[in-house]
Amino acid sequence: MLRISPLLLGLILSTVSAFSTAENKIVIGQSVELSGQATGKENMLGAQLYFNWLNAQGGILGQQIEFISYDDQRDPLKTKENTLKLINEHHALALFGYRSTPTVEAILPLLEKNKIPLVAPFSGAQSLYKPMHPYVFNLRASYQEEAAKMVESLATMQIKKVAILHQDDTFGKDGLAGFEKNLTAKQLKPVIIAEYKRKDLNVDAAVASIAAVNPQAVLMACTPNACADFVKKMRASGHAPQFLMLSNVNSEEFFASLGKDGRGIGVMQVTPSPNNVGVTVVREFQRALKTASHPPLATDAVEEGFIAAKLLAEGLRRAGVNPNAQKLVAALETMHDVDLGGMLVDYSARNHDGSHFVELSIVGQNGKLIR
Repeated sequence: MLRISPLLLGLILSTVSAFSTAENKIVIGQSVELSGQATGKENMLGAQLYFNWLNAQGGILGQQIEFISYDDQRDPLKTKENTLKLINEHHALALFGYRSTPTVEAILPLLEKNKIPLVAPFSGAQSLYKPMHPYVFNLRASYQEEAAKMVESLATMQIKKVAILHQDDTFGKDGLAGFEKNLTAKQLKPVIIAEYKRKDLNVDAAVASIAAVNPQAVLMACTPNACADFVKKMRASGHAPQFLMLSNVNSEEFFASLGKDGRGIGVMQVTPSPNNVGVTVVREFQRALKTASHPPLATDAVEEGFIAAKLLAEGLRRAGVNPNAQKLVAALETMHDVDLGGMLVDYSARNHDGSHFVELSIVGQNGKLIR
């Protein structure tokens, strides 16, 4: 009869326990700007809120989600370093919720090389949509779709004299292309197109040139800091056109930075309002906030992170027990017209564009969004 000493038995049980704990989790990796503009932080907090809420309910098929986020300071080189660390050191099953067009574009080759999916990047850049990338699964509508909605709103406001402001990078040029395409479809032409440099965010020249033509509206593809600076300087110069911005600016910090100058600006949204409790996923979001020990603010950016995390969780659930990257890709591609609770997503082997939800919100007198 084989006898095992209590000490050896303890070591065996300890080893088995450690192995089970390691095997009983799913690692999800994220690289996003956490030390700068608030939007990335709010997205991350929303995702963490969902994963914590899910883990408290038992996780996915008995496995807990470990969500690891690294700060990339919106630097593409840092993003690549973080991504390799997540893949090689943390053995992330999937990447999730990267933000900023240049940083997401920087890691696209790594996705194919490592055959790992990136789920719900917080960017609507056309480079992530067309042509379809085999390892990128978009949740949000594209900037091109947002641009179409922005131009459509001009007709409602009976506006025809339109200016464009854009950043001098792939994000800004993507927005510009969308604005021009949709204006042309409405038989409109911008009275001026102004750009500013991403490296310094100096909008002074753009303010001077746009103010000189006194437009009725300005369509804007800019980062939050540049957008806020532009609005303040335009108002200070005595000009108050209708400012319309892409959804990338959404954050509590951005609206607070504008103060009274923010009233009346239009911002595109790619998820339902976090206050619309008539929508199932919004009610889930509100319930999760109430159970959190340190809940984040109920902003659009936080809610988008929450819904994106729910999308990833549904993909993992469909991937079954002991999921891996390839199983997750296959599972996501089976999600045809799946309702996340008031927000439909549709994927296939030929289509990774999940949602086309877009609506316009206006900043009210109290700095809160009105829809």
